[in-house]
Amino acid sequence: MRSVLVVVMLAAATSCGGSPRPAPAPPVPRAPLKPEPGVTAEAFCEHLARLTRTCERLSNTEVDPATCVADARAGLAQDSRFTAIAGCVVRHDECDAVLACVTASGTADPTEELRACDDDTALSAEHAVGIPKADWDRRNGAGVTTFHGARSAKAAPIEMCGVPAATHWLTTLRCDDGEQPIKNIEDAEHARPGNVGPGGRCHSIIDRYVIPCAEQRYEIFIDAYVCPRPE
Repeated sequence: MRSVLVVVMLAAATSCGGSPRPAPAPPVPRAPLKPEPGVTAEAFCEHLARLTRTCERLSNTEVDPATCVADARAGLAQDSRFTAIAGCVVRHDECDAVLACVTASGTADPTEELRACDDDTALSAEHAVGIPKADWDRRNGAGVTTFHGARSAKAAPIEMCGVPAATHWLTTLRCDDGEQPIKNIEDAEHARPGNVGPGGRCHSIIDRYVIPCAEQRYEIFIDAYVCPRPE
């Protein structure tokens, strides 16, 4: 079942807005995560089998009905990355929506291999940059509570440690009238036209979000690959 998870993750890396995010590293087991209601091994296998017939990016994924349920049940019990992917597969019907969800779920641990800011090797964009805790506390986006206050650009993006953290941060922001346009991960997916390539202080991949508020439409640029360095 791990090979299925890798295929889904890699397919998602090139799915959003026609502009790819870096492909995540192959997953390793993580601490268990309680599945959402309705996300069962049986539901996962049923939905995945259908996706392999309708989604070109997953057409090479082989789902063995004889072993899928047992493997999926073990994955849901043991691996939080598998659980996150399974939720995307079960919740969405359309190929692009599934893959966008997988991308937004952030299945890689951003602190596994922190890189130096000046590390410009070919693979450096796949890993988060580690910065001192004091700098992290002063990063762009720290303490912001409204979209009006989230000033960002490709060269000076909001900085977050991981895609899930970025998505959660978006759900905490409000328009000037108190409206909450981003309530969950699906809202964040729909608000993301794609990425705009390398940018920010250390040339990571920058995601662009378009947020509709009554007062104006906001463009939010996020670098989800900046993390506080363990001291």
